[in-house]
Amino acid sequence: MSNRDLEIYFSYLRDVLYYPKRAGIELLELSDEDHREFAEAVLSFGEMVIETRELAGNLSRGELDVKLPNQDNELAAPLKALHSTLKHLTWQAKQVADGDYDQRVGFMGDFSISFNEMISQLAERRRQTEIEAQRNLAHMEELAKANSIFQAITSSMEEWIVMINRNTGELLFENHPTEDVLASNSFEKQFFNILFEFAVSMTNDDEPRKEEFSLISDTALQYFEMMLYPIRWFDHDAVACVITDVTVSKEEYHRLEDAAYKDELTGVFNRLYGMKLLESFSLGKKAFYLIFVDMDMLKYVNDVFGHSEGDEYIRSVARILQNISTEASVCRLGGDEFMVLIQKSEMGGRDIYKTLEDLREKLAASSSVKEDGKPAYLRSMSFGIVEVGETNTLNRSDILSIADERMYEYKRAHKKERQV
Repeated sequence: MSNRDLEIYFSYLRDVLYYPKRAGIELLELSDEDHREFAEAVLSFGEMVIETRELAGNLSRGELDVKLPNQDNELAAPLKALHSTLKHLTWQAKQVADGDYDQRVGFMGDFSISFNEMISQLAERRRQTEIEAQRNLAHMEELAKANSIFQAITSSMEEWIVMINRNTGELLFENHPTEDVLASNSFEKQFFNILFEFAVSMTNDDEPRKEEFSLISDTALQYFEMMLYPIRWFDHDAVACVITDVTVSKEEYHRLEDAAYKDELTGVFNRLYGMKLLESFSLGKKAFYLIFVDMDMLKYVNDVFGHSEGDEYIRSVARILQNISTEASVCRLGGDEFMVLIQKSEMGGRDIYKTLEDLREKLAASSSVKEDGKPAYLRSMSFGIVEVGETNTLNRSDILSIADERMYEYKRAHKKERQV
């Protein structure tokens, strides 16, 4: 074999290892035709190496769906056996992924031990999961049964029970439809906004608490009392609201309150309310004006013209005094005496005095007249004004006494105007 032939073989084997795509031997280049059979054997060996190397590369990349070397390639036999094993393991893995935990591997040593242990753990986890699922299913069935019983019970209750998520305001349950409870369709948004304001301030540790609220529109008014209970409701942080419509009782209360605080003859506040309000202003350190009003000549009118005319005279004074200010609280203390309380605002003492003088003239103009056109008597009133500051230390009796003295000073100063 010549050096030239050796160089050809060496170059081929190098290409087989490093440049397999260009590896080849031109038989005609060999110096001795007797070596061609040997050359063909070398070529066959090179092809086996290239096929084996290609299969090894595919396996290293996890590529199993590839063409395998020729069956005569004994050099690739171990890799083909590995390929077959990996294909089978891939199938087994797919079976496990589909839930077949009976798969086992018994032909790969340590890998088999680890694989089989993993399958056993997966099987145990599935068993535990199935047990937990059954337990949860039974729990859900019990909850559904309890919820059905709860709804049956609450649907027959007069109280309105509303469950809302205290974090989002989501409505979770109500035993009566909203439209069946609220007096106006416009109340729904207002109602749930109020509920959410109460609910968002509660935590699971809070004690139940009682709240009162009202819903108001141009055409309707409703009053409610409500108990709030923080609870867990189907995995929600919720608040159970037990709501009672107390509109009828509230309206009755207000009617009785009006009866207790209103003067039956005039419709203005009575002495009871006036004294409570004066006490509230004094103790609350509020700045206000107190006006003490005394009707002039009421006894004379009662004696001469009768009590019906006297009552009308009293009503006319009450109507006049209500025009002092929209902020004024007019109270009839009894008989011919009135008290007016006004919290300090932009209206000062001089403004009040001038307003009272104007109203006094209007009162006089409303006097009853005789057939000859002259007044039967002059309707008139005398008043005294006391300004009370925030730092006041006088009690209500002292304030009334000062106002009473100023009223009498005014009455004496205007005595001639009242001559019949």
